[in-house]
Amino acid sequence: MKVTYRDISLKEVAIIKEVWEKNRLFHEATSQFFGHLYHSLIFEERMAPFEAFGEDQMKITIAEAVGEEESQQQVIGYCLSTIDGHEGQMQTLHVLEEFRGKEIGKELMQRHLEWLKDHKCEAVSLVVSQENEKAIRFYENHGFQKNTIEMRLIQS
Repeated sequence: MKVTYRDISLKEVAIIKEVWEKNRLFHEATSQFFGHLYHSLIFEERMAPFEAFGEDQMKITIAEAVGEEESQQQVIGYCLSTIDGHEGQMQTLHVLEEFRGKEIGKELMQRHLEWLKDHKCEAVSLVVSQENEKAIRFYENHGFQKNTIEMRLIQS
């Protein structure tokens, strides 16, 4: 399988919607306490805040599996990062489950960390569900360290 990577603009972001939706469904199904919060997430609403970022403050990279013919391409992963001043934020990174273990997430991460470094970001942060232990290990393997813990009380 051949994998290609390319950057897209926010105007093209709808091409990651199917992969984003699979990620949302994964969190909805696996979260012990907060699955209901993922249920109501809507892709267009999640992407809307990024319109405030200029093109030089945001990077969106997709990973595509390429079939035997170049026209047979499938988006299998993506990463979206932003810059605010000298702070970088890994907003979302996801690789379809059946394509994990092939260093696609690692390549997406490295491309974004390099871009953030090139843009003089002094720190890079991200938010990950405390229940997503595989993702936490992935981020720790890339040098991220736990900083704060957000706690929620859901009142019925």
